[in-house]
Amino acid sequence: MSLFLPAVPPFFVLWLLLASVAFFSWRRCWFCVGLALYFLSWHSALLHHQQAMTALLQTPVSTLEGRITSIPKQYERSSQFEFTLLQGPAAGYKVQVHWFQPKESLYAGQVWQLPVQLSALRDQASRDGFSAERQALVQQQLARASVRSDQPAVLLGNQPLLRQRAYMVMQQATESLPSQSLLLALTLGERQFTSNEWQGLRHASLGHLLAISGLHIGLVFGWCCYLLLPLRLLGLPAHWQLRLKLLLAFAAAALYAWLAGFAIPTVRALLGLSLLVVYSWHWQRLSYHRFWLLLVALLLLIQPLWGLTAGFWLSVGAVGLIFIFLWRFPARDSRWWSKLQRLLGFHLFITLCMMPFTLLFFGGVSWLALLSNLLFVPWCSLVAIPALLVTACLQALLPAWAAVLWPWVDRLFTPLRWWLELAASQQGFWWRLPELPWVLVAMVAVSLLLLLLVRKPLMLLFAALSCLPLGGLLVQQPDWRLHLLDVGQGQAVLLQYRQHGLLYNAGPAWAHGSATEQLVLPYLQQAGVKELHYLVLSHSQADVLGSWPVLRQHYPALHVVTDVPTAHASRPCTQMPQQFFQAELVVLQDKSLAGNMLYPSCVLWLDVAGWRILLPGAMQPADEARLLHAYPKLQADIVLLAQSGHSRSTSLDYLQQLQPKLALSSHAHSNRVQRPAALIQARLKALQIPLLSTAEHGTIQIAIGPDSVQIYSKRARRLPFWLDSM
Repeated sequence: MSLFLPAVPPFFVLWLLLASVAFFSWRRCWFCVGLALYFLSWHSALLHHQQAMTALLQTPVSTLEGRITSIPKQYERSSQFEFTLLQGPAAGYKVQVHWFQPKESLYAGQVWQLPVQLSALRDQASRDGFSAERQALVQQQLARASVRSDQPAVLLGNQPLLRQRAYMVMQQATESLPSQSLLLALTLGERQFTSNEWQGLRHASLGHLLAISGLHIGLVFGWCCYLLLPLRLLGLPAHWQLRLKLLLAFAAAALYAWLAGFAIPTVRALLGLSLLVVYSWHWQRLSYHRFWLLLVALLLLIQPLWGLTAGFWLSVGAVGLIFIFLWRFPARDSRWWSKLQRLLGFHLFITLCMMPFTLLFFGGVSWLALLSNLLFVPWCSLVAIPALLVTACLQALLPAWAAVLWPWVDRLFTPLRWWLELAASQQGFWWRLPELPWVLVAMVAVSLLLLLLVRKPLMLLFAALSCLPLGGLLVQQPDWRLHLLDVGQGQAVLLQYRQHGLLYNAGPAWAHGSATEQLVLPYLQQAGVKELHYLVLSHSQADVLGSWPVLRQHYPALHVVTDVPTAHASRPCTQMPQQFFQAELVVLQDKSLAGNMLYPSCVLWLDVAGWRILLPGAMQPADEARLLHAYPKLQADIVLLAQSGHSRSTSLDYLQQLQPKLALSSHAHSNRVQRPAALIQARLKALQIPLLSTAEHGTIQIAIGPDSVQIYSKRARRLPFWLDSM
């Protein structure tokens, strides 16, 4: 109750849940007891997290003392790592740290006293299937921290962790191999992929194969059980042979999970294996559905916040589907063609049944999913990954032997690397559906599951009827969409016509990367933009340039329109085409009109399906007066605030002449520079012009029709809704 009703004190909820446990225990209603215990565990975990976050962010903290617990990611000018606090009321929780140009080498295991500037964790709400707030809550992260350069950082302990040493050895051993990123991901769980490799994983639907999870932990456990069959030669009783084999195999799986940093998927897999080992130890068997229900209950009781992540439901959903297949389609023939037919049927069953999950969490499906899994899951499980793990063990024991084997291991992963490169080169392999209500996707998934379980003609009719609203939504999608991307303190606007796009600015550049690579390019791919025709760079400041040449790597036919002198192979703003499909484009301001030769700004006016849109770039106050004088009849229905709403911009005369129906603002949630300024907000309020900002709503989508526009907020559509109010 306190999650949604702040007036209800937390202690009241705790006493209510404890009373529920006592009452249902007395009535022997064990399901209700488990449910009450789950909510009690949920409330306790969330309450402790909120108290620690409040204690950290609301008290004046200048230094933090803690330990680096993740392998630092090294960028060109900065480093990023996970920092576990050792002192204070938030001890034991973690902070994301960005360190610009550290003077010393950073390793996992070092203890530092860092002068920091803290900020709340806030996601840009632009990527499907991901939420920084939700991820931070599950991983027990409280805030972001930037190391300040005006005070010294003190190194208190310089003993690297064993996993850090293993990473350095592996990195050096595989330095010359083309498949190094794949090898590090499958041995130590460090997925430091390029944007092209991430795109290949998405289009090939093989992300689960290169993230150490239940598949890999179970693979190590199964291989060890098979290799330990000679234990029967010791002459031990059968039950002790089984127990020894289970213990040794479980120890090997736990060692692999440690190498992966005990990431959440590996911990879930170990808990599932421990449940299997306990029942096998006592020679007891559980039915598939009982084991699955017990596993889900155990995971949620131990860490109830896992239920917030898509990875949890993907994992338990995949396990449940495997059990359904084994129960519904048992093996009846041992001939090789029957086994091959069963393998094909299994992958077809899993691929089709997992599609609603990928639609719900990631907004699309891959055409290559079935073929990719048929080719590379057996290959990697039976050949490539075992050879990699054996070579990694030899690297620790006999480095000379491992040096001979590494080139051969690289060749085993060469087909996978080629496949990912092929998948990344083709946009058509990823089929993205428009924004769909999650209730509808869930209803389709449930109907398909019932169809598989019941196998009745009536269920076939029900499944077909449940898909009708899905087809209707696909037909009714508008042709034109305007996207104001949440890129922090910067600007990126996408005008989309079906699968074609025009991008106005590319977002800011950061010390550890750029919004172009991390936000804009993934959003273009998720939005289904297969052809990006134009990129307009309005001015030369870093908040809009980002790393725009990256876009040309993915969209070779891209035309860059700008007056920025450092942008090579571009055309000036005066040569902007006057049409983008049926939309009218007009450049209202260039060097000759701006009156500012040092900082020119391309001001773009659009007429899209009868709706007038003004994108002013970094227009200065003097430019507004010149613009109004040059275009006395200029009006716009949707206006983007120049300079994120600086107090010297967006004058009252400017707003009165434009008469906009909606104002948009792009700025960071931290809002350290106070944008839009209070004066601008007062003017908008006086003229009754609604204002939408990316800081509050995340990425803003406007579906444009001839008679009306529909406005969507990515943040408002995310689940659970209460995360934004923490």
